[in-house]
Amino acid sequence: MKFQENYHYVFFDSHCPMCSNWAKKILRWDTEGVFILISAHSSAAAAWAMERGLGIELFQNSIVYLRPSTLWYQEAKALKLIGKNLKGLPLILGILLRVAPEWLINLFYRLIASNRRKKIKECNVTLKDSFEGRLIL
Repeated sequence: MKFQENYHYVFFDSHCPMCSNWAKKILRWDTEGVFILISAHSSAAAAWAMERGLGIELFQNSIVYLRPSTLWYQEAKALKLIGKNLKGLPLILGILLRVAPEWLINLFYRLIASNRRKKIKECNVTLKDSFEGRLIL
């Protein structure tokens, strides 16, 4: 997969109902259509990780944000950059992402990520290809 400069890429765990729900929210809040979400279980994610010598487990516990011209980011830094670039993000979330320190966001993120599969057993949320090529499963 060729990553284009004018897009923001987010790798997420599409097998997780909570992650899929947040992915749909990101696409809804992306009023400018600049985000492309990629399932961590896709061949595109596997190829990207392999090119960098990373294991696919990177995606199992963390969201990854990528801009082709910059480095890639995960956890709090990824969430802050996603929030900064989402024009339709609810105001309260935007404020929280701007003012909260990264260590605090990481603390909550890791707590939720480590327990998300224990609390949600069945995947009731499905992602449909209704986002015009902005979702790669």
